[in-house]
Amino acid sequence: MEIYSGWRICLLGLVLICAASAASAAMVDPHVLQIERQRGKPIASYKEDDLAKSFAYRVIKTRTPWSNDVQRTYRGFSLIEILAKNGLANAQVIKGIAPDNYSARIAMDEIKRYNPIVASQIACNDIEAKAGKCREGDFRPLEPGDFGPFSIVWPVDNMPQPPDPEDHSRWVWFLTGLQFEQ
Repeated sequence: MEIYSGWRICLLGLVLICAASAASAAMVDPHVLQIERQRGKPIASYKEDDLAKSFAYRVIKTRTPWSNDVQRTYRGFSLIEILAKNGLANAQVIKGIAPDNYSARIAMDEIKRYNPIVASQIACNDIEAKAGKCREGDFRPLEPGDFGPFSIVWPVDNMPQPPDPEDHSRWVWFLTGLQFEQ
């Protein structure tokens, strides 16, 4: 009987751990970008409208590792400007965070050199327009299928050497946080 009780306790503990993990993952709002100096302590939170009030839109037209060498046009906000406004421009490394526990360490010298954007929109292409999703050339919000609502987009076509096709670490999809990395 004691062994059975021990298993019940272990099972209950496992269920509680899974429930707590699911609850914390559910609390992340994918439409909010949080800026943190320390983990779990936001210094700023932005929805797209907030970003548009604080920063000018920038456009990057580039190929991406997943677009089969077809250029796409993204619109969003300068990553370095977002970091500077929130006192993080002097960091050596920034961590981009996604809600699935993915995070990528991005060197500030690369951010300053290539000026990626926190994209929130993509230009409608002819295939999407023919499907009635949007009007060709108009910008539409990044959807989950586009790795949005926020995604870090790099100007690959302006970078000196082609990126390693296996290394997508700089492209933080489903971006929900930017964090100072020590």
